[in-house]
Amino acid sequence: MSVGVLLVTHDNVGSSLLESLELMREGPLPLPVKVLPIRHENDPVEFSYHAKTICKNLNEGQGVLVLTDLFAATPCNIASELIPHCRVRVVAGVNLPMLVKIMNYYKNDLDTLANIALSGGCQGVLDVNSALK
Repeated sequence: MSVGVLLVTHDNVGSSLLESLELMREGPLPLPVKVLPIRHENDPVEFSYHAKTICKNLNEGQGVLVLTDLFAATPCNIASELIPHCRVRVVAGVNLPMLVKIMNYYKNDLDTLANIALSGGCQGVLDVNSALK
């Protein structure tokens, strides 16, 4: 059993991040990952239903780490609606360094993995000019 990962993002943000991650890892991901792209022309209630269904399918008993792109935007609001219905941790601000870090420490429990996601996301944001000095 492992923690599942659900990316709830605007349009193709999550799919693009997942494709990049899969190319970098050159093999199967160690955690089950699904993407729910949110499109503005569709009904948010429909997306909420899909998010709950995906979340329940991803949960193998350890919970689901839900990653979203922008705090307080529609994808984040939909992800937040999962909290009372599923065993989830929701983290906003998903980026590629965050996903890499999660996959490197995939054996951890849900709460630890959420903290790893936060640290990986923050540590991946750098002023390159300063870092190279």
